Amino acid sequence: EEHGLKCCLYNRDFHPGRRFYDQMGESIESSRRVLCFLSQNFLQSEFCIWQFKHAFEEDQAHSKKRLLAVMLESVTDHEFD
Repeated sequence: EEHGLKCCLYNRDFHPGRRFYDQMGESIESSRRVLCFLSQNFLQSEFCIWQFKHAFEEDQAHSKKRLLAVMLESVTDHEFD
C-alpha cells in the first residue's frame, strides 16, 4: 500500500450480509490487477477457481489485461475444469 497499491482482503473489505460471490466479482471488476498464486491448494478451492475464471472472463470480454497468474507449483490446464 505504501507504493500506491491496495490489496483486497475478504476478511477486511467484504461486508457481512452481502453475497460473497457478488463482492468478489465487484472487487475483481474494479481492480487494476488481479493476482492469482497458482498451487495445488489454489486448485482445491472453489473460491480461488471462481475468482480466476471470473477475472479471465472479464479480461476477455473487455479486452483488459489485469489478470496475472504466478505459478508457485506446477499445475496443468486440465486441473482448472
